[in-house]
Amino acid sequence: MNRFRELVLLILSLPWLTSTVQCRPGGSDNSTSKLLYILIDGFRHDYLEKLSPEEVPGFTEFISNGVRAEYVNPLHPSLSYPSWTALATGLYAESHGIIGNYFYDPVDKDYFALFDADSTGKKKWWTAEPIWTTATKAGLRVAAYLWSRCDIVYDHVLPEYCEKFIKKTGLDSFRTNVDKALDNFEDGFDFVLVYTAHMDTMGHHYGPDSEEVKQGVRDIDEILVYLLDQLKEIEDQVNIVIVGDHGMSPTRPSEIGRVFFDKYLPQADCIENIADYGALSNILVKPGYLDEVYESLNKMPGFSVYKRDEIPEEWHIKNSPYIHDLFLQADIGNYLTPSLRPEMLPPVDEDTYVEVGAHGFLASEMDMKTIFFAKGPMFKTHEVISPIDIVDVYQVLTHVFNIEGCPSNGTFDNVAAAFV
Repeated sequence: MNRFRELVLLILSLPWLTSTVQCRPGGSDNSTSKLLYILIDGFRHDYLEKLSPEEVPGFTEFISNGVRAEYVNPLHPSLSYPSWTALATGLYAESHGIIGNYFYDPVDKDYFALFDADSTGKKKWWTAEPIWTTATKAGLRVAAYLWSRCDIVYDHVLPEYCEKFIKKTGLDSFRTNVDKALDNFEDGFDFVLVYTAHMDTMGHHYGPDSEEVKQGVRDIDEILVYLLDQLKEIEDQVNIVIVGDHGMSPTRPSEIGRVFFDKYLPQADCIENIADYGALSNILVKPGYLDEVYESLNKMPGFSVYKRDEIPEEWHIKNSPYIHDLFLQADIGNYLTPSLRPEMLPPVDEDTYVEVGAHGFLASEMDMKTIFFAKGPMFKTHEVISPIDIVDVYQVLTHVFNIEGCPSNGTFDNVAAAFV
């Protein structure tokens, strides 16, 4: 084999390029199967343990007459956009391309930013086919509400209806979109996706162990009770899957766990970009300053700093072109306050809110684990399955509709026990 051919095969084998493989279209023969896919952002795996079954009758119904996983291992980084994309594609971050809530493209001097719809809406970022596209290709009618960037055209295909992600706090949008989902099923839709940020908001603002989070769970449950009641007449046709994207950890008080970024950055003009803060940061260093910045950040208490080639393989991020020279990772509970430098993404000021609860910590931390529940004609009842990985959930979706999925990092064997 000549060296050129070896090089081509090596490039094609890189994880961050596997997501460009086109999925084979295929029709669904599960014409009676419908699916409601609910994503509750920031729902830690043990939140229900803090409440009695009587306080959460909706979730109790899923436990008694459906399936739940002991917990779900999140992606790394355990952040929202990478996790949403993993749930939609079954891929790790370096394979689907969305490696953070904030990241920077040094070639185009371009950036991706969580709440900036113009930046997240650029097609260049989105290289992996999402489940709503695959389902639409298979002839299914699909509607999505606040589910990531469901409005991005992939392979010339869009779902029949999409409301892209925008920042909506509170429960009103969740109630409204559950009602829209019910209307969709009445109108003959097959697959509806609904997202709510409510628990993530409560966790960030009040901390995961707060009374506000407990009340948030009760409020979500109330909507689930309503949903189950409205679906009674067609419960033999509709499957429901409820997932979280990551957990939540309390951050330590300022005198213990708050680390001030600028205190540890050299004063020289040595940084091109600092993407994100809190539990982690992805740093692009100007030429000639790498060792100086590395040595300085290594003095930061409660954090580990990695050069790109030192990043652990099991994180599944180091092969992304948007992972830069240095990667900072916090020990659980520590919090990196944002830099006030102009290179900071997102831009901040001295009044930037410091979160009481945070995520983005290592996927191995129990506080980062999240939930999986399922109920409906295709699922067992009163069943608890072993822990699964977030990339396994994609296998559930394709199996419900019996459609050909895209190449993914998940394993059907990990979720097979959920099905009848």
